Amino acid sequence: MKIVTILGTRPEIIKLSPIIPLIDKEFDHILIHTGQHYSYNMDKIFFEELGLRNCDYSLNVGSGTHSMQTGKMMIEIENVLLNENPDWVIVQGDTNSTLAGAITASKLNIKIAHVEAGCRSFDKKMPEEINRILVDHCSDILFAPDENAVKNLAAEGIQKEAIHLVGNTSVDACLRIMDLFNLNRLTELNLEKENYILLTIHRQENTEYNKLKEIIKAVNQISNRIKVVFPLHLRTKKIIEDNNIEISENILQIDPVGYKEFIWLLKNSKFVMTDSGGIQEESAILNVPCLILRDNTEWEYLVNMGKTQLVGTNYKNIISSVSDLLNNNWKLEKMKNIKAPLKKNASKKIVNILMQYQ
Repeated sequence: MKIVTILGTRPEIIKLSPIIPLIDKEFDHILIHTGQHYSYNMDKIFFEELGLRNCDYSLNVGSGTHSMQTGKMMIEIENVLLNENPDWVIVQGDTNSTLAGAITASKLNIKIAHVEAGCRSFDKKMPEEINRILVDHCSDILFAPDENAVKNLAAEGIQKEAIHLVGNTSVDACLRIMDLFNLNRLTELNLEKENYILLTIHRQENTEYNKLKEIIKAVNQISNRIKVVFPLHLRTKKIIEDNNIEISENILQIDPVGYKEFIWLLKNSKFVMTDSGGIQEESAILNVPCLILRDNTEWEYLVNMGKTQLVGTNYKNIISSVSDLLNNNWKLEKMKNIKAPLKKNASKKIVNILMQYQ
């Protein structure tokens, strides 16, 4: 059986990293990289650190508007699929690469498997939410990470037989990289364990000027109490530089880092402030408290159980939430002590299910 796996961004590379070697062993496997992320720090470093082989096709689509980017991807992906004629296409998550791969495969009557299916923020203003919904309804097999995702798919009329609760591949990816921590980096960056906050901002809605300025204003004030480490996403950096948004000298701005170093920064932080879905998962795996700089999340079950906390992007709400944790260490400990129901071996389950279709 021939399988084509399509990826194009940092989260997809990470979350598919434990699956790719397993598929290589069992199937005729073709790997396509769309080039949605294309800088070394956002792309190639992850292949190197995670020990992944080179892709069979690199489409080099690059950046652009959502429609332009997705359209270019579909044209290039179609050429590859017509040439390779696979039995299945695997896509992951909710990116434009995911959407382009699923729509193109469906138009060619190629079966689709969606990893991380059924996640919902119930906010259709988010491009990712539209992508998730469309991909799920194109797919023939839906690999759900949790019970909430299964319920979401059932509520939308997806056939029960197509839904498989397998868990989250982020757990497998995180465990693969854990032994590569380098605590000497604490000294190199002049950081002390649990004496800094890790911050990430990258989502389209949060990099709009007024909203980003509001978030940075809050973080500037927070940095007067505790150091903040801020790996700068390329889009975020451009908005900050183009608009001369002032950032406190107490905020340590660094370039985007690889997966190994990011997991190290996350593991050793006091807590993380982020708008990333993937980091919400990773923080839960590592038992690091997480404040979510969004009004909603596709990982709602983690919020409901108290493992993560929705903060939003309002200046006062951010200040209030962070101050509450800094003033009440017992609240941080309570978040750490909550055990999220995250199980390993989702990747093996996915491959075993695919083998039943040979």
